[in-house]
Amino acid sequence: MQKQFKEVFKIKEEFMLAGGRSCIGCGGGILTRMAFKALGRNTIVSAGSCGTNTTGMFPIGAMSTFPVPVGLLGVTGAALSGMEIAAKIKGREDANIVAICGDGDVGDIGFGNVSACFERGHKVILILQDNQGYAATGGQRSGTTAFKAWTRSTPEGKSRPPKYLPLIMLAHDAPYVATCSVAYPEDIFRKVKKAAEKENQPAFIHCITPCPTNWKNEPSTSVEVARQAVTCGIWPLWEYERGVFTRLVIPDKKQTPVEDWLGLQGRFKHVTRTDIEEIGAYIKELNDKIDKYANIYSKNI
Repeated sequence: MQKQFKEVFKIKEEFMLAGGRSCIGCGGGILTRMAFKALGRNTIVSAGSCGTNTTGMFPIGAMSTFPVPVGLLGVTGAALSGMEIAAKIKGREDANIVAICGDGDVGDIGFGNVSACFERGHKVILILQDNQGYAATGGQRSGTTAFKAWTRSTPEGKSRPPKYLPLIMLAHDAPYVATCSVAYPEDIFRKVKKAAEKENQPAFIHCITPCPTNWKNEPSTSVEVARQAVTCGIWPLWEYERGVFTRLVIPDKKQTPVEDWLGLQGRFKHVTRTDIEEIGAYIKELNDKIDKYANIYSKNI
């Protein structure tokens, strides 16, 4: 374990202060802490949605040691664009301009200005803290809510597969796009490090962050939920870096049965055998799609 976290352990300074307002078991704290360690002191962070709970809410709660301008819901792309331009004016082109925001903010309400930010090629990093719903406003369905999952606005279960934002951002010709899971903090650290390289920006990192309040899992199991999401295949880990597409933790014949992952969360307690079969078909289709992208880009290397 010490060897596995060697790079993380080298960073002794903590940039995320103690005493956050996140719910017990929230995966957002792991994501934020690892991201901040990878970014270092020369960083300006915009927060939105549940991200405000880990990066800070004045005058109480945890604050990072970075400046954290908190934007309104749905303005992440615009905030990043403005922050990057302001940094240039102030002679701080080398600063890391970062946003840690939720899926409803980035993928739904604010997707238009996120798309515009990436199309213009701003030197920024967008880290999506994906708890698969509008968790900050009560747990309603979002575009990234898991297939068949209960939410307050889909009590019978979501009938549509989730919007797969990483491939949408890849279609923007972003030089760096990656997925990660809070069960693999060293992977978060490594990928954020890569995203901090200016030639890799605009960069998009999509991280699964379990929300016990709305996923209805025991708070102590959040890391296991995030791990099994990877090992059952419903959350493929991969990265695309300037023309090179790489898969990580590829599920094999010994992969976690999807029933095990579903069983950890109360939001799936209503699913039927038919639902489980449909979820399994979705997992296969998603992983086949990821494999095709890996093959396409490997031919161009």
